[in-house]
Amino acid sequence: MAAVSTLLMGMTSTAHARSTTVNAFGAQISLPLGITFGPAPVANLGNPTASLASLSVGTVSTGVIGVEVEQNTTVGTEAARASVDGLSATLLGIGISAGAIQSECTATTGLPTTGSTSLANAQVLGISLAANPAPNTVIQIPPLLPLIEVRLNEQINNPNGSLTVHGMHVIALSGVGDIILSSSTCGPATLDPVDPVPLASGAGLYLALGLVAAGGGTLLMRRRRQLV
Repeated sequence: MAAVSTLLMGMTSTAHARSTTVNAFGAQISLPLGITFGPAPVANLGNPTASLASLSVGTVSTGVIGVEVEQNTTVGTEAARASVDGLSATLLGIGISAGAIQSECTATTGLPTTGSTSLANAQVLGISLAANPAPNTVIQIPPLLPLIEVRLNEQINNPNGSLTVHGMHVIALSGVGDIILSSSTCGPATLDPVDPVPLASGAGLYLALGLVAAGGGTLLMRRRRQLV
């Protein structure tokens, strides 16, 4: 009977709750003179896609911005993506431009969450930037007496287990000025809870009774053998 009890207890659900960390946004801007914007547009599980036709905030302008997220808890996957086209920006007199900035993260249950960034025709102060920068690439401009720091494919492991990828993050080293473009966050991916087999009625009841009957029959056969 102990084996039967153990089996019945094993029918309860042990799956994790659904992940709610997946999100993406296009731009978050803080400039001198108190000019701020965003984060926007934002995509999350309640609003999986969002976009802006263009953006103009202080010395920062862009073309189309698009963000999207997806989650499939049946197979345990999720992803977030963000893209900013036609960037033209100036921070502390330093020009920054890009034809496109895209970030992405993907998560699968049981595997590490991964992220990436791709740039098209990106430049800072006339210096061309790599199309597929390595995670956490940092460039200080100008090199000898830097005024700004440009972080490409910035990847942040958050305390809740999720991964955030910023396609481009520009920081004024004086402390006044911060621009984040194409941000994606996802992970850890989770599965739908497994429905326990009901034992009070229906199939669960018949299964339980069958197991108990089988266990009782085994005990009865043992007793008969002992008597013989």
